Amino acid sequence: MKPAAFRTYLWTWLALLALLALTFGSAYVHMGTFNLVVNLAIAVLKTLLVMIVFMDLARSTSLVRLAAAAGFFWLALLAGLSLTDFLTRS
Repeated sequence: MKPAAFRTYLWTWLALLALLALTFGSAYVHMGTFNLVVNLAIAVLKTLLVMIVFMDLARSTSLVRLAAAAGFFWLALLAGLSLTDFLTRS
């Protein structure tokens, strides 16, 4: 492994650990419904870090990026529809 790649993986790992600590800390801070927004934003950031660095999307072809974006969009759509169903129940 090249030193530059090791450094990238190390910084990504540290960023993921920091985001994990933020997720853990937000569980103890009462912000009402804003907790959901913060935790989902943190989850999206963690997902993007994994997609860009570990799936190597930064250096992939445009077709691979398009497929990853379509998968990410599909996941967001399914989560949004599930959340809509959950929130409309009484």
